[in-house]
Amino acid sequence: MTAAAATLLGSPITFSVTTTIGATLVGEIPVPANYGQHDQFIRGGLAFLSSWDTGLQIYDVGGGTLGGSPSDPRFVSRIVTSGGEVHNAWWYWAPTGEKRYVFVGQEGPGSLGSSSSGDIHVVDITTIGSPTEVAHYHMAGAGTHNFWVDEINQVLYAAFYNGGIVALDVSGVLTGDLATREIARIRPGGTGTYTWGVMLYGGSLYAIDVLSGFWQLKLVGSAFQVLGGGNNVPDRYGSDMWVAGGYGYTGTLGSRVGNIGNVVKTWRLNATGAPVLADSIVTPDVSYISDVEVSPDGRMLMFSTQFGQAAGIYFYSLVGNPGHPAFISRYLVTANGQNGIHTATFAQLGGRLYVFAAKYPNSNGGTDPKAPSMIVLDVTAIAP
Repeated sequence: MTAAAATLLGSPITFSVTTTIGATLVGEIPVPANYGQHDQFIRGGLAFLSSWDTGLQIYDVGGGTLGGSPSDPRFVSRIVTSGGEVHNAWWYWAPTGEKRYVFVGQEGPGSLGSSSSGDIHVVDITTIGSPTEVAHYHMAGAGTHNFWVDEINQVLYAAFYNGGIVALDVSGVLTGDLATREIARIRPGGTGTYTWGVMLYGGSLYAIDVLSGFWQLKLVGSAFQVLGGGNNVPDRYGSDMWVAGGYGYTGTLGSRVGNIGNVVKTWRLNATGAPVLADSIVTPDVSYISDVEVSPDGRMLMFSTQFGQAAGIYFYSLVGNPGHPAFISRYLVTANGQNGIHTATFAQLGGRLYVFAAKYPNSNGGTDPKAPSMIVLDVTAIAP
């Protein structure tokens, strides 16, 4: 065990480095217990931490701005967007070469499966040490969750829970109310819609809906077309998803018809037809699959889990048979009252593969006894 230093809003923090079953903890950024840490977006050596009412925090983790690294993150700046409740972020690299905007999702009050609130906020980081909010998008009666950006065509696709899915034109200069930038919207499950996330792959837009399952869509002109899927996960509620290598991977959460959300489903994809269920990965002693992602090289599946004696991050090999992933390793986060990992994402930095992950945040917005933070794992050694 060794000691190292990280930074919390400019102040030095000391943490311990430990190893658990192949994944090595190399860094940690504590987050104020103001709900805590949610998503993290890593690109170009910068980490964008969505830290709820603490705001969007930017760290150099290998981009050269301040000489930071995964084991020595260096604080760059932060901004609290209008309304706070910073849930997720996407640093937009436009086809023009501009890297000016960060799209920030706000997750306001709601009721899982029925209601939601929260806007998309646009932050200008032209001067990265002094980010500025410049635009926003609001959908009446619904709030945004995860989104995906088609950077080549300059379209942002956002899941809006009970509002379904919206496509926004994000080309050019973004300012003020982006309502006039709306291209199309759809509620894929009709009255049974509560869309968690979207991802563009192979010309299709895939969506996971808490209530109505896994969908395959396409934006054609100013309207969405449904290519297939939907109403295909009757046994559990849907959570996060990822698509890669001709397969989709979707998580589950909560309890539905007597089943807990401890399953990741794998799907064979077809360019013109509905996804076909290929396998189900059951993880005992957890009840919530909260984030799903495939490594940049397509060889490893990762998913984060919450609640239960085996909560943490799980790693599976996709080599040889991506429809039937093979278990590699896990990293448990259950000590001292921790309830696992809420979100996790891969990042390649300095020739090594890392995972940036959020310890489960406090759900009631008050004093958090679980010490929320973003942890950094080196998983190079377990990559297949």
